[in-house]
Amino acid sequence: MLRGGQAVAGFKPEQLSALALLFLKLNDQVGSVALVFFAVYCLLIGCLILGSIFLPRFLGALMVLAGLGWLTFLYAPLADQLSPYIELLGIVAEVCLMLWLLVMGVNAERWQEQAQRERSNEAQSGF
Repeated sequence: MLRGGQAVAGFKPEQLSALALLFLKLNDQVGSVALVFFAVYCLLIGCLILGSIFLPRFLGALMVLAGLGWLTFLYAPLADQLSPYIELLGIVAEVCLMLWLLVMGVNAERWQEQAQRERSNEAQSGF
């Protein structure tokens, strides 16, 4: 936009500068909104892991804490102050979850037990 061209030929230089500043501010707000959606993702994954018997609960707790941290981006002044800590917590939580899934995986024994219980419940209920 600031380089010129036919698309912006009708604007004065002051108008182009104002538009560029508007788009920069809009980009900053969109980034915060994206982090709020990521916070919802972290909270949901954390709650699912906490209720699961296939993964350790500390992973779920880390993800919930990270999600709560990312929610601070709803209030920009607070997020600006806590941003380094929030980012560190988010990185630690995501890396722990990723490494656990890559190295350890889910507890296959518990998975099979749960599947067997579900099959027996379905057979008893007739569905």
